[in-house]
Amino acid sequence: MPYVLGIDVAQGRTHAATCRRQGPGWGEPEPLWLGERSPAAASALFLDDEGYLLTGDAAAQAGARTPSRLLTGFHRRIGDDVPMLVEGEAFPPETLTTVLVEGIAEHAANLFGGTPHHLVLTHPGDWGTYRRDVLRRALADAGFTAVTLVPGSIAALGAHLPVPGPGAQVAGVCEFGADGVNVTLATATGASGWQPGASAEGVAPAAALGTLFALAGTTSTSPKGLAGVVFCGDVPPHALPARPPCPVFAGPVPPATAALGAAALAALRADHRGAPQELPVETTLLPKVDTLSELGERPPRPPVEITPFELPERSGPMNLFRRRRPLAAAVLVLAAAVSAVLITITAREATAGPGQSPTPSHCAPSEGHC
Repeated sequence: MPYVLGIDVAQGRTHAATCRRQGPGWGEPEPLWLGERSPAAASALFLDDEGYLLTGDAAAQAGARTPSRLLTGFHRRIGDDVPMLVEGEAFPPETLTTVLVEGIAEHAANLFGGTPHHLVLTHPGDWGTYRRDVLRRALADAGFTAVTLVPGSIAALGAHLPVPGPGAQVAGVCEFGADGVNVTLATATGASGWQPGASAEGVAPAAALGTLFALAGTTSTSPKGLAGVVFCGDVPPHALPARPPCPVFAGPVPPATAALGAAALAALRADHRGAPQELPVETTLLPKVDTLSELGERPPRPPVEITPFELPERSGPMNLFRRRRPLAAAVLVLAAAVSAVLITITAREATAGPGQSPTPSHCAPSEGHC
């Protein structure tokens, strides 16, 4: 059965969705069940004793028993020339993501009887051309040539606003996660598709919508002028505003929103692949990904901050003074010094006795005279 596949590799869990061919078009995106107890599976790999890589929940379960063989966080590491090491084996991050994609694609092929017509895979929003090309090459080496790479926020928009309206459009995405909310403003002009714009990371859930409206204000767009706002990820209860000034979208399963949108974008891409004329420029929605070019310049590594290690202080009475204010510490030190002098003088007087101290003699007792 003809189908397209969308995969969202998030930090903790991976979601997937498909669209099946229905007549001349494509059906609605449907979640692809990956986990043992939920549609999502762990974004993890595990190196077993025979040298094979387990994927998903099976990898997470095996890693709970042997954590040293568990691989996580590799998707965000793509573009880093330092491989990930497990039991002395070096794995480039892009290869690990490709293995994860292969496992999902094989699962889909067993269900639908063949490979997908097109695949859309999400990536972090701060990626540049270099990281996308590195992943694209690894996927092509594994046989995935009909692939479109999009930021996760753009994929989330694809679940509810896959095709922007005419003219200039502005929309927003609020991705809820363990480290806060990633707020992204997206813009579109004509047939260019959605493009990510200004963003903010780690925003408090209560301030997410206000932050998005502030970002929209930098483009002279009022909250009422937004084409819509998509809530996705681990959206907490009662996070949706009661009376929003613009359309707000949150599907029945917010964590799967990006995967569903990726499948919807894959259906659009599959239709355009057979068009007589491709778009003249590369866009987020319909990029030219079938021909691989030379890798561009590697992006600079972020600066490394080295925090000096300070040895713990010895415990003693003088250390108590260092924890106080400078003036108080000075007074305490002075008082301690005066007390020490007084104690020394008193001790000497007690040793000398009440009378005058005798004059020291230099005569030897055996001489009999002084």
